[in-house]
Amino acid sequence: MFNALIMALRNTGIPFAEYGWDRSPAAPYGVISIEGQGDSVAGDGYILHQSLRGSIDLFVKSPDTMWMPMVQDAINGLVAWRLNSVQREQDTNLIHYEWIFEMEGP
Repeated sequence: MFNALIMALRNTGIPFAEYGWDRSPAAPYGVISIEGQGDSVAGDGYILHQSLRGSIDLFVKSPDTMWMPMVQDAINGLVAWRLNSVQREQDTNLIHYEWIFEMEGP
């Protein structure tokens, strides 16, 4: 499932890295990472169903861009998600969109 999500994001034409870049490319660019366990269902001392929680970060030069809807279109139907924040990064002056997602676990 994570690989399908990565491929869908990369198919937008935006460079996406898993977990970070050694050197950030020119904007737009993105980062996707799994950050921990989401909700799970347990029974008799076993995890019966596990979900994983992560984030998708998009960095763009201008807030009036086509990239943000492209990311949302790419992830619709693959994962449960919400737009968590939109902010201007002080050090780079880029607009930073952050989505939080949950998906079926391993």
